[in-house]
Amino acid sequence: MDREHEADIIQTLTPYLLAFPQSKMTTEGLLVYARALSGFSMAEINAAMLKLMRTCKFFPTVAEIFEQAAVMKEFACGSGLPTPEEAWAETQRNVKTRHIHGEWEYSCPEVKKAVDFFGKAELCSLNVDEVNTARAQFMRIYKSIVERAKERKTNKEVLDLLPTDQVKELIGKLANAKALLAEGSVQH
Repeated sequence: MDREHEADIIQTLTPYLLAFPQSKMTTEGLLVYARALSGFSMAEINAAMLKLMRTCKFFPTVAEIFEQAAVMKEFACGSGLPTPEEAWAETQRNVKTRHIHGEWEYSCPEVKKAVDFFGKAELCSLNVDEVNTARAQFMRIYKSIVERAKERKTNKEVLDLLPTDQVKELIGKLANAKALLAEGSVQH
């Protein structure tokens, strides 16, 4: 199934090369793309490529395809995360309508984590001259939480694509490295 899916990806990507005549993409390059993109459906890859044809002057990188496949899927499902500005506006609505003692409503766990990290009481007790600074701090916290969640999701997807023996080898090396670090910190 995996080889079949990778062959389908190569077959899907090949016609897009015509949209980028200056591309020097090789068969070997498409094999690498197919391996990297094997976690996506053909619909996700096509949606990403159709969008990228409108914005890219050169054949898109795997990272660009990944990004646009996720964006297009979120858009189609209506499941995208709020922007930092939208997350801030959401918290301000909660401050105004529910204040500190009411049950706050969150559009996603990431907004709740940002509120918890910043502090609900602090958000509710801001002075007028503190709002702009608090807004910038909250948005930075929220962006960091969203980036960490994306990083964890990407790491899980990568580990899911690796053969089980390679994952076990990776975990073993990490465990050994942690043990060596722990021993080194104890000895000093």
